[in-house]
Amino acid sequence: MIIWGSTSKESTVDSTTFFCPNCRDEVDCDQIRVSRYFTLYFIPLFPVATLGEYVRCDECSGEFDTKVLKLTKRHIDAMTKPWKCGECGNSNDASQKRCVNCRCFREDDPADDSIFEE
Repeated sequence: MIIWGSTSKESTVDSTTFFCPNCRDEVDCDQIRVSRYFTLYFIPLFPVATLGEYVRCDECSGEFDTKVLKLTKRHIDAMTKPWKCGECGNSNDASQKRCVNCRCFREDDPADDSIFEE
């Protein structure tokens, strides 16, 4: 009887530093790749697919998309600080794309920055 299947494994691709959105500081991190491996008798033999990559902060253990490596402190501050509506002057949470008072769209959306273009 032959027992075969697959499992996923994480491996560290790179260790670097980045500005962590949780820690609000320049910290060390690991870039992690998740791969699917072919198994024979529950032993992983070789990778058959890459499932994805992410960044794990060494300080807070937060996990982020690899795009965060391209962001600076200025970009992260712009995306997390409250914004003021140009129409009514209401202060809105950074996660809001529209003003909660007058429903006008945010004029300076930092997520639309060209930093995300590849």
